[in-house]
Amino acid sequence: MNEEVSPRLELRGRSVAGLETCIEVPTLKLLLDLGSCSRTAVAQRQVLVSHGHLDHIGAIAQHAARRSLLGMEEGVYFVPEEIAPQVEALFNAAGALDGQVIARRVVPLSPGREEPLGKRRTLRPFRTFHRVPSQGYTVWETRSRLRAEFRGLGGERLGELRRQGVDIAELYEVPLLSFTGDTRVEVLEHTPELQQTECLVIEASFLDERVTVPQAREMGHIHLDELVDRRALLPKTDVVLSHFSSRYTAQEITALIDRKLPDDLAAHTRALPTA
Repeated sequence: MNEEVSPRLELRGRSVAGLETCIEVPTLKLLLDLGSCSRTAVAQRQVLVSHGHLDHIGAIAQHAARRSLLGMEEGVYFVPEEIAPQVEALFNAAGALDGQVIARRVVPLSPGREEPLGKRRTLRPFRTFHRVPSQGYTVWETRSRLRAEFRGLGGERLGELRRQGVDIAELYEVPLLSFTGDTRVEVLEHTPELQQTECLVIEASFLDERVTVPQAREMGHIHLDELVDRRALLPKTDVVLSHFSSRYTAQEITALIDRKLPDDLAAHTRALPTA
């Protein structure tokens, strides 16, 4: 895999199927799922929860309680609307065991709704295809650019137009980061924005014949062979593979990805560390 593709968002953490997923995005001050809670993860206030399996949500109360202990603002937890009552119940049970009310803000979201994140960024969920209620998320960023009719003009002319009160700029949205969580590969076919996103974090739980494509699909996961077959639906910028089965060693993951990915996909693909 080529590690020189730029620009790239910095991603930290690990994602191992069935064990833990917690991915930090420091630039955006976000966490993608909360199956574990490291010291650095506590510093990220906003959390995107893809679904309710414990390897993705099991440390949510710990994250909120640690933030309270350290005098930080309450954590903000974006969750699929269907599981919001259960998430609140989880917090209440953890608080009862701990002898306190755990400060938090749970924000139920579903596809078709959005939530502002600040700094001209907006969070929008999209449908995913897992064994339990689930969703992915895209962070959209609003940017400014010259209107088409003014592109190619020199700085002096542009300055003159500005002084005349001409609005030479326009706003447009860019999908900055997309995170699928656990899902079958249909997410690529039903979510066109994933082809344009600047960084796609997508699961690739199974990599070889130890688990076949039909078996992966039955479990609600993606096999690497399915991504290779649908590479035209992947972005040409930054594809981050995650959520590898624990049956694979780090060396096997690297070797299998290097062997299976065609050059055009390998050039902008990286794997999230498993350790």
